[in-house]
Amino acid sequence: MSVTVYKNARIFTGSGDILENGLLAVSHAHTQFVAPERGKTPVKVAASLKDKLEYVGAAEGYAIPEDAEAVDLAGCTVLPGLIDCAARLDTLHPEADDYVDNIGTAYRTFVSYRAAAEALNCAVTTVRAMGMPNNIDIGLKNAIDKTMFFGPSILTCGPIYAVTGGCGHEKYGLVMASGSDELRRAMRIHVARGLDGVVLQVSGKPLDSLNGEYHQEMSTKEIHDLIKHAHGAEKKVMTVASGDPSISTCIDAGADTILEGRRIGKENLTVMAQKGISYVPCMVNTPEEFSIEHKAVVAEAIKAGVAIGVGTETLPSQPVDGTVAVVKELELLVECGMTPVQALNAATSGAAKIAGSKAGVLAAGKPADFIAVEGAPDKDIAAMRSIAMVVKSGRRAFLRAGGKNENAFRIMLPGYEVAGGATIDWTRGAVQGVIAPESYNDKWNLYKEI
Repeated sequence: MSVTVYKNARIFTGSGDILENGLLAVSHAHTQFVAPERGKTPVKVAASLKDKLEYVGAAEGYAIPEDAEAVDLAGCTVLPGLIDCAARLDTLHPEADDYVDNIGTAYRTFVSYRAAAEALNCAVTTVRAMGMPNNIDIGLKNAIDKTMFFGPSILTCGPIYAVTGGCGHEKYGLVMASGSDELRRAMRIHVARGLDGVVLQVSGKPLDSLNGEYHQEMSTKEIHDLIKHAHGAEKKVMTVASGDPSISTCIDAGADTILEGRRIGKENLTVMAQKGISYVPCMVNTPEEFSIEHKAVVAEAIKAGVAIGVGTETLPSQPVDGTVAVVKELELLVECGMTPVQALNAATSGAAKIAGSKAGVLAAGKPADFIAVEGAPDKDIAAMRSIAMVVKSGRRAFLRAGGKNENAFRIMLPGYEVAGGATIDWTRGAVQGVIAPESYNDKWNLYKEI
């Protein structure tokens, strides 16, 4: 077992402590796949990354082994890897036709892995993926967990459940049905496949006929029935909801998280704080015409003590105002009244509680997911624009500090930057509109799950 030591850094632990001149030690226990002897039955065991944080604390409290690798992070702050509580890894270029799955599940999976790789490159070590049917998110999670590929941890929410013809029906990624029975049937199938959580599309857009109020598209019965069913399967539920009628229904039904929440009254915010219902506003993805009101709601939520998590509802790596979406969301939370420390918590320890992640805190025995940034983001959130290092599962993706310039994580040849988000149109020139042949195996698996 080898050890890597990261020294001379400020450490933001995610649990309320900031250590000056701190030290982190990572113990490596990488289990390699060993081929069986000739004539012996192969053992189906994949290589695994079991690296853990061995020590996090003051430098004088740890004796560095003679054979340890030492990385000097002077001038940097180390903090837990960022957690995106609501990302759409298959977000395509704005001009791409995404009404139906024109590009096919196989190609969409590769597009999604590219997005996951970009997310890791911009310091996101855990992604809660949403709006991804056809088991794409589950496939990504399995491939990364089993070290087939390297990437951020994936928490799966599968498709978004919505009423037939409701909000978002024009975009791929929804399962639409009418009535509790139909919606529950669809949910059972996806939950059986291994989802970590569930997302419901509750609200539509503001309607003139409702004096500008957001339309609650999913019925009260459907919301209650679906949340009850998800909780019965021990799955957390995020509801995409705005407007007090929808928010009140979600609160009464026991939703775990309100997603978007572009309009929420003070009374409902107070109840959310009291009941521990979290809020993932995703302001970075809010259309301009709703932005002012949305920011005002977030400001009131901060004052009310609502637990807020960072989410993007798009690609974490999407370029926005000279940075990327996940960092811009942090900046927007500070603009709404959070301190930089509160904003960092919303992307680390707070986000871990909301999303159900084991990461988010730097402490001995915890996952070795952490990043380093130049400067002090706990004092100036703009420092998050200067990512110097990303470590996932104890292995460095890249390091640009201490006189080193390493880039160990590559899905492309040197010279090609893995970035850009949805500014790149991966659908242009790709084969589209081809109907996949009916698969007996797919139908049989579906029947078995029902």
